[in-house]
Amino acid sequence: MKLVELISCVDNILRIEGNREVDIRGLSHHSKRVKPGDLFVCIKGLKTDGHLYIEEAITNGAVAIVMENWTEIASPVTRILVPNSRKALAHLSHIFYGRPSSRLTLVGITGTNGKTTTAHLVESILTEAGYKVGLLGTIQYKIGERIFPVERTTPESCDLQKILGEMVREHVDVGVMEVTSHAIDLHRTDHCQFDVLVFTNLSQDHLDYHQNMEEYFRVKSELFRSNDASCHIVNIDDPYGRRIAEISHSGESYLYGLGPLANIKASRVRLSDKGTRFKVLSSGIDCDFLMGLLGLFNVYNALAAISTSLSLRLPLRVIRTGIEKVKGIPGRFEIIDCGQNFTMVVDYAHTPDSLDKVISTAREITKGKVITVFGCGGDRDRLKRPLMGAVSGRLSDYTIITSDNPRSEDPGEIIDQIEKGIKRETSAEYCKIMDRREAIYRAISLANEGDTVIIAGKGHEVGQIFADKTIPFDDRLVAHEILRKLRRCSH
Repeated sequence: MKLVELISCVDNILRIEGNREVDIRGLSHHSKRVKPGDLFVCIKGLKTDGHLYIEEAITNGAVAIVMENWTEIASPVTRILVPNSRKALAHLSHIFYGRPSSRLTLVGITGTNGKTTTAHLVESILTEAGYKVGLLGTIQYKIGERIFPVERTTPESCDLQKILGEMVREHVDVGVMEVTSHAIDLHRTDHCQFDVLVFTNLSQDHLDYHQNMEEYFRVKSELFRSNDASCHIVNIDDPYGRRIAEISHSGESYLYGLGPLANIKASRVRLSDKGTRFKVLSSGIDCDFLMGLLGLFNVYNALAAISTSLSLRLPLRVIRTGIEKVKGIPGRFEIIDCGQNFTMVVDYAHTPDSLDKVISTAREITKGKVITVFGCGGDRDRLKRPLMGAVSGRLSDYTIITSDNPRSEDPGEIIDQIEKGIKRETSAEYCKIMDRREAIYRAISLANEGDTVIIAGKGHEVGQIFADKTIPFDDRLVAHEILRKLRRCSH
């Protein structure tokens, strides 16, 4: 595509110097990934600034540079000045890859917790209905049966538009994507034309970035304010969901929940360690569901998926079968079954609310004690650490505080911050074991018949991130290894 054609649709170009007729073969925001013929867009990240890498981008073949700080360079490449390079990157990518989101049905799912499970349930239902589905989420990116590695839950705008473009080329009918608050605030999802938007819930997380809950909510709500989605799906039992419902200008709304405000309502919920039964009631709908996912929080995730499917006019029999076919989500209340005489669960819970829900669910299906192993990630919201300690101290019979992904922080200091919260619960029994493998070993050693061991925080992740290295670490594999070592397995 000619540069002049590409930039003709972009708003607020402040200045251009150089050849506008140059051919653009690709877009890049990462100087090391630039290929000959690329347009390089200098975006300011949280740790560095793309303007510092212009020379490297040119060396690698960039023929034009988009910048928000006018920078003098020796090379004659074309320079384009914009007020916000992230906004420009999103707009340029949307155009360069052929406005892909307008050429398929796109479902966006946002909220603090439940995005991943809801997305996988929706994917299962759509697949059951015979659609080819694309998935962009925390665990994996998929186009039909092809799976791609995940760099971040919601990719940078040019990567996102490129993937959506591949979905169009491969005749995907519906794209389902998790949308994070960072992605909204950093304009990664700008120019995505959503057909359905889903709001799951909002609770404390990411306050290292958003500063406070009101700002966190403002960013989430911006997705609903700025998009002309034909349908909004909202958890009306959530207080922030009720605020989303008030600002919704969508032509159609599905308000799901268990309370009186819901128009897609679950009732007669029965929880067990084998699965979950519930009835869905709505106008003209009275349908029983049975799913393999455990816990009341998964009833909400199922309602979000059911509502989304109803908005896409899918038949109830297909929706029910699609729900039933999901036996588990990697790292989401995932049962580790080695034949041991106690229950073992690995879950991604890394917020106070999600940890509360996971331990509470374990309580409902556990005859004995609940033993919880968890830590908190470094370089992330520090305010939630004592809150999570308090949650585990209140709800667990015994807590083992350990390391998660400490990143650049001292893992001992993170553990101490968690401990401040657990000490508020005067009856809480706990210990601190920094080494995560040793912590899991201790929990399994303590477990008796009828108990439940929860390993929380990392879920599906397969590495542990330190300041100077990342080591292979999968809670699920480590649990299996220790169960075998301690001869707690019967098969």
